[in-house]
Amino acid sequence: MTSMLLTIVLLGLLLQLGYAHRKSVRALRSRDGQRPSGLAAYPPVTVIRPVKGVDVEQEANFRAALDTGYPGGVETIFVLEDEEDPAYPLVRRAIEYHAARDGPGFARIVLAGRPPAGRTGKINNMIVGEAEARGEIIVFGDSDTRPDTGVLTNLVEHIMADDSAGAGFAPVVNPCRPRSAGDVGYAIILNAYLVGGMETALGAGRSLPFLMGQTMAFRRSALRDIGGVKCADGQLVDDMYLGARIVDAGYTNVMGTHPLHVINHGLGFKGFLKLWRRWLFCGRGGIPSSFALPFVIRALSYFTALGLALGMLVTGHPWLAALAALVLTLEGVHYVRLHRLVGGARVPLRHLWMAWMPYPTTIPIGLSMLLRPELDWRGHTYRLDRAARLRSAESRSGEASPRSGAPR
Repeated sequence: MTSMLLTIVLLGLLLQLGYAHRKSVRALRSRDGQRPSGLAAYPPVTVIRPVKGVDVEQEANFRAALDTGYPGGVETIFVLEDEEDPAYPLVRRAIEYHAARDGPGFARIVLAGRPPAGRTGKINNMIVGEAEARGEIIVFGDSDTRPDTGVLTNLVEHIMADDSAGAGFAPVVNPCRPRSAGDVGYAIILNAYLVGGMETALGAGRSLPFLMGQTMAFRRSALRDIGGVKCADGQLVDDMYLGARIVDAGYTNVMGTHPLHVINHGLGFKGFLKLWRRWLFCGRGGIPSSFALPFVIRALSYFTALGLALGMLVTGHPWLAALAALVLTLEGVHYVRLHRLVGGARVPLRHLWMAWMPYPTTIPIGLSMLLRPELDWRGHTYRLDRAARLRSAESRSGEASPRSGAPR
């Protein structure tokens, strides 16, 4: 009787996984057919790029950020804390290179100074950049991204095609060839977990109740209605919080259809754990339960299959152990395939085991979040409360006033 019940449970898990996989695959494959038509006139855009430190292949990212291919007017504002930031000379060189090639639009640097207590460095840079922006559409782009000439145009087209859209963001993909186990883990959680999950969860008009901030754009009027980026004071997570406020104000958030490349490679296993911990903190502070539910179901399936595989093997039920192992195996294969469909690179066989690691690593990471609710991020240390909001920040001195200074 027990064997029959366990067989039914495992077959149920297989059917549920097959249903979830088919739904995600169909959503990803339908994305290309959902691009809106071009606009008769493209509104002027300000792209604000908060920068702190040097990311992988950083100067190439900065150069790509200036080569937008956007049919309308574009100003780009790089916001750094001070000239001592190691990224400062890279930004200057990218701006000079763009100007020497007579690239369209213009760019400048604004120095924001150190953030005040209770505000993250990124949000502070965003607030300072917003005050300088002149475009009808205000865009915020992360420094570890490498947009091609279609990202900005596509994102603006999606926002302008929907009168109810107050904001939008570009879907991301890490296309880099994995060089380490950490690279595979990062690619799986970004490409399969995040993008695959969002494409599956999209509502009518490609809308979601939150934003992802690698590149997100706002109608100026919508950003004004929520109190600007300053409304996110005290938050660890700017994008998800701002997206929720956009919805509260009666607008929608839309996701574009042109992928944005996030450049990251050379990540060790410890580096992956640190990044995954930060993402889990961010998710706790901004991911709605409706979006998290499919991941909870997948986690339950994973741990149920793992427990039964081990238990049945120990108690002498090899066929049930094999069936449970099949479920466990297909859980990882599910995410590897989503990673590839999104646009990720082939996973080397020697690192394939990382596809099964994100769920079990959440256990020690979750314990560490309870015991040490703080986060070291881009040169600052933040203490967090139970909702992943800022409780206090590291002591800061020598705050500077925002100032401009860079070649146009």
